[in-house]
Amino acid sequence: MIRLDQLCVDLGKRRVVDGLSLSFQHRRVTAIIGANGAGKTSLLRALAGLVVPAAGNIMLGGTPLAMLPLTERARHIGYLPQNGQPAWAMTVRELVELGRLPHRSRFAALSPADIAAVDQAMADADIAQLATRTVDTLSGGERARAKFARVLAGETDWIFADEPLASLDPPHQRDVLHLLRAAADAGKGVIVVLHQLSAAARVADDVLVLRNGKCLAFGPREEVLTPATLHAAFGMEMDVISHEGRCLIVPR
Repeated sequence: MIRLDQLCVDLGKRRVVDGLSLSFQHRRVTAIIGANGAGKTSLLRALAGLVVPAAGNIMLGGTPLAMLPLTERARHIGYLPQNGQPAWAMTVRELVELGRLPHRSRFAALSPADIAAVDQAMADADIAQLATRTVDTLSGGERARAKFARVLAGETDWIFADEPLASLDPPHQRDVLHLLRAAADAGKGVIVVLHQLSAAARVADDVLVLRNGKCLAFGPREEVLTPATLHAAFGMEMDVISHEGRCLIVPR
């Protein structure tokens, strides 16, 4: 479990996350939604240990996140940032192998366990056939799956993904949602920032709605994704439609 206790995050002189106290669970996908500037990315970066909170605590299990050494933190948390790209040309397999860095000594060769984890991650993300391609030659959907495989190769307890559907066409959005769902079903905790509300309704077990850095609503998706809550979060009327067992959210 990850537990927040009165968590606050500042960017410069502006408070972007304000007094959050809530918990996230394994085997569940939690979608974070809200208008631009609501604090979604800042919260995710704080959960990943990339931003130092201005106040409050983040507990990973029974340990304050700030007390964990960086390598230990990386063994528990896999972070998929917005539009993260390698700084130099590398093959897809080399990119995925980066996910094993927290499990290896500096300059050590890949162990049999590392190789097995990389192979499994590439198979799960359906990119084994791309192993020798360089990342800069991939399509957007292929690149998204390769980056996700890097996170899977780390065999972390938690996966944090910041807008993983950005710039992807509908088939590739579907593929990434399947990967997120499969990771949670395999026992991981998944926390994902999404702008696509119908995607949040499709993949999430729980939804956290932020407004001006505060928790507007948090809980099971069917309780949170209501016209009243969405209007409060985004300032516009939306219809929540059930169709063949799925929830669609349509702005008026």
